[in-house]
Amino acid sequence: MAELPPLREVIARHGLSASKALGQNFLFDAQLLDRIAALPGDLEDKAVLEIGPGPGG
Repeated sequence: MAELPPLREVIARHGLSASKALGQNFLFDAQLLDRIAALPGDLEDKAVLEIGPGPGG
């Protein structure tokens, strides 16, 4: 599978920006994202609900 471009590049290319009025934020720090993803621990055999993934649409 082809590597995806960095989110920052996609946002700039399409003229997108986060709306402070909607409380939107984008995380670009891969190490921080890894730390957040590791916080819940082992989720095997557990239901997980992901809310608000990606830059929106």
